[in-house]
Amino acid sequence: MTEDQWTPLSHRTAPSARVLRDGVPAGLEAPLRQWIHTTADRYPRAAARAAVRMDLILHSENDEYDEIGPGERLAYWTPSESLLDIADALLDLVPTGGWENTPLTAGRPPWEAALIVASSAPDTRYRGPLQQLLDDAGSLYTIRADGRALVRRVDPAVAAVINTAAEVANQPERGSATLHLRRAHEAAYALQPDPVKAYSEAIKAVESAAHATLQPNHARATLGTMLGELRQVRAKLGVPIAGKSGTEGLAAVESMMELLWTGQSSRHGNLEQTREETVPEAVMAVHLAANLVQLFSSGAVRRS
Repeated sequence: MTEDQWTPLSHRTAPSARVLRDGVPAGLEAPLRQWIHTTADRYPRAAARAAVRMDLILHSENDEYDEIGPGERLAYWTPSESLLDIADALLDLVPTGGWENTPLTAGRPPWEAALIVASSAPDTRYRGPLQQLLDDAGSLYTIRADGRALVRRVDPAVAAVINTAAEVANQPERGSATLHLRRAHEAAYALQPDPVKAYSEAIKAVESAAHATLQPNHARATLGTMLGELRQVRAKLGVPIAGKSGTEGLAAVESMMELLWTGQSSRHGNLEQTREETVPEAVMAVHLAANLVQLFSSGAVRRS
């Protein structure tokens, strides 16, 4: 929950903060169904595609239901446990003017400003009310920054670390580190998390960020080969906080890299059944990757 978000008095005065709610709380179900109904009626093609994506049947052979429109059926025939998935699908299909990331720029011609406002109307009429519902219900989920999906809420401090790392890595010599880190973040915190993808993208983010520092001449370098290189050239590497003996700082970086590399259980197949990463493992991997990307991209880890 953000600091400016309302919470009940009993939670404000209690020693512990209000716990975010997973799924669809009882108080959210009816207004969420109404939001789906309103949105689906305005965008019937999006409603039809959302139903196909969720494998829902919106028609019936019974004449009793002939007068029920697809929006009403999508809203009230959907099981409560699938309501967030339907909302997520509609967000992806309903047009957007950029959600909250494209404010009007001062000095634009009136006609251009009018076009932007018009294209942002779905955000104001549909995404805004949904966000308010999620906030008021204390939902674990929120609308993604681009307005096209639901994601799990991230602590603002954590989000700031990840965003800062992604911004610092946005330079040619760090390859696709920014892209991979953002993909890892989205996969780990999605409505339906994909921990295998999140972990894999986290490793790719670090590989991209560290490549120029550790193995710039090795075109097929991996996090594993970079670890081997780091151990060979320790004397040529430096970090701002070296530690009492002069080695603890670099050892901490090496330890994080090794933990990230060896913790990926789905990388290779063998005689035993492959175990896929769990969501908590993927979330930790993303946080490890964000710190490593920041360290390498900022030049904190450097060759002397």
